[in-house]
Amino acid sequence: MKKNIIQQQGAISILLAVLLLAELSVIGLGIATLTVGQIKMSGQVGQSVIAYYAAEAGAEKCLYQARKGTEGCASVGGQISGNLTGDLSEATYEAEGNGEVGVYPTHGTITSIGQFESTNRKVELTW
Repeated sequence: MKKNIIQQQGAISILLAVLLLAELSVIGLGIATLTVGQIKMSGQVGQSVIAYYAAEAGAEKCLYQARKGTEGCASVGGQISGNLTGDLSEATYEAEGNGEVGVYPTHGTITSIGQFESTNRKVELTW
């Protein structure tokens, strides 16, 4: 009878060890999943900044055309598109304007969307 109790205690010890290892594995996989997600997110922050700068470049070019007085992006229904230069040539922008043109335009709206890889950012100027 004493031998039977010792065998049961050994089986319980093995069962507890297996449960503990399973719990530690689940915790480890959870931490690994969170870490991979954070690494992906930090890479997208860089893409987001470049996409924002592309959108801003499109809006500034459109605003320049409005102040210069040319019939371009800032005129009613006008549109422009382009790429950034240099190392960021993959970043693109599309800007659309709706307003007055001239040295001192009194009202208008410019909407510009910048894109870099899989990230889009939008900038809107109103005056």
